[in-house]
Amino acid sequence: MGRCEIIELTTKLFFRTPIKERRFYYEARIKITRKEAREHLEQFKLACELARLVRHCFPDLVPLLRQIPDPRNQSYITYPGVILLMTRILSSIFYISSMRKTSEEFNSQTMIRNIWMLCEEEPTADELPYWETINRYLERLEPEKLQDVINCLCRRLLRSRTFEDMRIRGKYWQVIIDGTQLYSSREELDGKSLHRTHNRGTEKEYREDYYYVLEAKLVLHPEIIISIQTEFVDNEDGKEMEKQDCERKACWRLMEKLKKAFPRLPVCLCADSLYACEGFFERCVEKNWRYILRYKEGSIPSVGAEYRELKGMEKNYREYALKTGKKWYDYVTDIDYNGYKVNLIEYGESMEHVCVKGKKKGEARTIRKEFWFLTDLPATAKNVEGLAERGRMRWKIENEGFNAQKKHGYCLEHPFSKNYQALKCHYYLIQIGHMIGQFMDAWERIWKKVKQSLEQKHRRMLEAMKETPLKEYREEIKKKIQIRFI
Repeated sequence: MGRCEIIELTTKLFFRTPIKERRFYYEARIKITRKEAREHLEQFKLACELARLVRHCFPDLVPLLRQIPDPRNQSYITYPGVILLMTRILSSIFYISSMRKTSEEFNSQTMIRNIWMLCEEEPTADELPYWETINRYLERLEPEKLQDVINCLCRRLLRSRTFEDMRIRGKYWQVIIDGTQLYSSREELDGKSLHRTHNRGTEKEYREDYYYVLEAKLVLHPEIIISIQTEFVDNEDGKEMEKQDCERKACWRLMEKLKKAFPRLPVCLCADSLYACEGFFERCVEKNWRYILRYKEGSIPSVGAEYRELKGMEKNYREYALKTGKKWYDYVTDIDYNGYKVNLIEYGESMEHVCVKGKKKGEARTIRKEFWFLTDLPATAKNVEGLAERGRMRWKIENEGFNAQKKHGYCLEHPFSKNYQALKCHYYLIQIGHMIGQFMDAWERIWKKVKQSLEQKHRRMLEAMKETPLKEYREEIKKKIQIRFI
């Protein structure tokens, strides 16, 4: 039995083993050398695999991009709109930090021909569009058209039934809502930008303008969380407003858009404690949606007070010993809040941690974490742990979502354009690129035997796209494939 076969066998055994017993297989698993990792990846034509993945998982992408109405004067068009949009999407997939750098990185004959082929277009130019051309196009393009593309891609993925196991209670799709700041500047931005004043009343007082967005992401897999609806938080252009637009108002608009786009989708919304209010509960009831919210004492004081009074009476507390600590669950059901019945879940863990480096090396300390979740889903002794875990998945929108888009190559906070409409379009195209990138990152057949950072993975894909002429593998790309995710 060869080394790779041993690794394959131990991997299969590992994932068939209970979590508590996996340490043995971690130790037994043979480490793969850098040479073996290189040889493993060389057997894949990563550019071909990317093209096959797009064709298999996102077959509607190119037709949808082609159907977007072109806002340009048709007499002066050199590049079809689909080429401009695909170039921008690929720059996100390949972790290219700016539009100017995109033009530099894509400046190879093979890359140019590959992009034309991906778009299923006959080349009408020997070059790809320069970044200024793309920006001028996006300044005229309606951002809502790109949101429609994202909605169609999501519908296709939902109908594929590939991710049915991620439904809550076998029915509800988890949608996580959170907001994040985009570009900010001390200089005055577009009239729709938000603003805040720092160091008010001091000599160092200054005003900061910024863009803010509220995002709803659909959980398809522990490693795949994709945009399903976006709502920008902005003021009315050119108006002095006593009160600016805010995240909660944007959430009400987002919920309406999500319901309109997916009227029959069974949704369970997950969000932070900001949305623990009567307005949110009312809208969820109207739409027949469920929710799991982070709860903080100050959100709804009456709920917290009733929970403390009832938890000793209901006696739902459960505690479990861990190897280096413990975890516990507690819950109270049917707490009344202005006519709405809510369940409050408490989850906590206490772990002993020994410092392995630094001045406190060898020093032991206890790390304690506590979380509370507010939900209208039935809470029982059998499912309370699962509900708490789903509530904690809200962090995925910050880690796998915004954090990856800001710090791992997508450069979400970068001002790709000074035009607000173009900036919105860039945002939507980044979401499409991130969607495809996550599928590629989680492709088990390619990455399971090697440890590669996200930056390394995406750099390898870029280099492969520069070197591999896809035209020579046209028939191979058309073959049907089966994709398993890590």
